[in-house]
Amino acid sequence: MMDITNEVRSGGALYGEAKGILMTRDGQEMVTYTAEGIGRVVGPGKIRFVGSVFYSTASTGKLAFLNNLVAVFEHEVDESGNVSNKLWEWK
Repeated sequence: MMDITNEVRSGGALYGEAKGILMTRDGQEMVTYTAEGIGRVVGPGKIRFVGSVFYSTASTGKLAFLNNLVAVFEHEVDESGNVSNKLWEWK
């Protein structure tokens, strides 16, 4: 589940916000996240967003390590829908 908002800003930059939920396959644990980023066209049909994401969970199991984790990210998508995501924990 994810909710995404995008807007075009001056100079052609894109601003995006996303809120969502990640769950384990068995549905027993979940994490919520909020992300914000700035995107730019970096080639024909290719957009790259960079930004930050904040995670929160009450999990004490597999997903507990994500509680209060902050990460910076790079998200790239092309005209065919191919996606590349890279995240780095901000310590």
